[in-house]
Amino acid sequence: MPTPSIFSSRGDGHVDPRSLLSSIGEVVYTWDIQNDGLKWGPNATDVLGPLPETAMTRGLAFAGLVEPGSGPSRYDAVFCSSELDAGDGVVYRTRYAVDLAGRKMWAEDSGRWFAGSDGRPAHARGVLRLERAARADELAMPSGELCDRSALVDKIGAALTEHLPAERPIVVLIAAIDELARLNDDFGHEATDEIIGVVQDRLRSVTRRRDHLVRYSGNRFAILLTGCPQDQVEPAAQRFIKAVAQSAIETARGIALVRLRVGAAMAPALTSHAGTLLAAAENALASAKAGAVDTAVLARTRPNREPAAGRTGLDIQAVAALNERRVQLALQPIVHAKTREVAFHEALLRVGQGNEGLFFAPAELIPLLERRGLVRLFDHRVLELAIDLLSQDPDLSLSINVSPRSLADPEWLDAFMGCTGAARGVATRLIVEVTETATIEDPTRVAKLLGRIKDQGARIAIDDFGAGHTSLRHLRAFPIDILKIDGAFTQNLRRSTDDRFYVRTLVDLARHLGVETVAEWVDDDLQARMLNDWGISYLQGHLVGKAQLWPVAQPRQRAAC
Repeated sequence: MPTPSIFSSRGDGHVDPRSLLSSIGEVVYTWDIQNDGLKWGPNATDVLGPLPETAMTRGLAFAGLVEPGSGPSRYDAVFCSSELDAGDGVVYRTRYAVDLAGRKMWAEDSGRWFAGSDGRPAHARGVLRLERAARADELAMPSGELCDRSALVDKIGAALTEHLPAERPIVVLIAAIDELARLNDDFGHEATDEIIGVVQDRLRSVTRRRDHLVRYSGNRFAILLTGCPQDQVEPAAQRFIKAVAQSAIETARGIALVRLRVGAAMAPALTSHAGTLLAAAENALASAKAGAVDTAVLARTRPNREPAAGRTGLDIQAVAALNERRVQLALQPIVHAKTREVAFHEALLRVGQGNEGLFFAPAELIPLLERRGLVRLFDHRVLELAIDLLSQDPDLSLSINVSPRSLADPEWLDAFMGCTGAARGVATRLIVEVTETATIEDPTRVAKLLGRIKDQGARIAIDDFGAGHTSLRHLRAFPIDILKIDGAFTQNLRRSTDDRFYVRTLVDLARHLGVETVAEWVDDDLQARMLNDWGISYLQGHLVGKAQLWPVAQPRQRAAC
């Protein structure tokens, strides 16, 4: 559909992306998975309405609002992924019905999760879009028992209380359909619901009378095995795996081949606490998915890690890496939308852990550095490395990210002025990226600061635009050259008409401002062609190039920073 005009004929209209997002029922969020901290965009109340504080601030509490059986929660969509994060995140997408203080709505939830130092999900960025009200008949429970996670913990606890005193071990098997996101993409949500129902029936057909089958969180099944010795866990798991894989599943949208992944945990060998036992089985399931194994992964007590690998010493290790010159840049190409030729590269921070060739995960490291007040040291080092590279290669142009803390630090600005002043001519090939949040606390001061950066010849980009507070009238105060549209909106263009409208409107907004645009998270050619047709300036994402570690050679003459 054509994009409505958002500007007055006199050219003095203004647009607030926050209001625009609310009008199409979308809200962005970030999720600190390891600490379960959830933060929403500024229009969250407009879209979701008044919700309990815990549901707004805790990821698992929000997952508790998902109607049982309506679809995988965000938690399941992330932890049921069989992909590994290579540094650029892993896409997730799910659809479920959510209870918003009595208002039950269908929601599409999509984004990317990023791994921590242990390879497991640590951080996620995404967008939740409300579609329509859920009808009562759509939420009718299929035959068979279904419960949420807290009710499952209660059931496990009751089984432990009953059987452990009689020295009958309890095994919790957690089984999930592999590659559910792919099935959703290939067959659609309704056919996926059919598949889940058939899988449940097949599991029930081989469940012993004294055992217990429970479906929870949409795609997951818990099977409580009573009196099962450890050497029988694998044969029991194989019974369920083979029952599901015995034949293809016919749906209204086609025939699907389905595999089951299984994690297991045993009481009392591992623990006698219900919640811990379930969490251990879920972690074992994650390992089964990551390894794509067709056998059950049994959770075992983990030996204590070396103190150096502990999260409490992460900042100390990072500073040691800084002192030992183990900070490097990975360059990701940003290309012209029309020609796909490289326009410039984004310089991304990579911090080495030592001689093992491993790097700290940015999704985990950078928030920690910001909390500890250390991020400006790394921003300074990134600036040094970028200036070195620009001095060595006259054909190279780079963008660097500057955190709000560094932007507020006079020492960082002094370093920038010194570096760009000592290395003549490189500033014109440098782009400084700042986030929307960095512009809203003290707009007058930030506008002056950005003006000084531009006076040196550098360009200014606003990163992750569209998710924050900024309006057209607000942006007019800043000397902006480039708007980078948040990838949470561009990744779902194929499926979401609302996202297509929103992104086209932001492109129109940028054109009205006279600035260029970058679309982030561009992963397929159809997405790229749509963006090009709408007038986007540049593309960034896996389709046009992944971030590649750049070997940093010692320059013959270092710029004095």
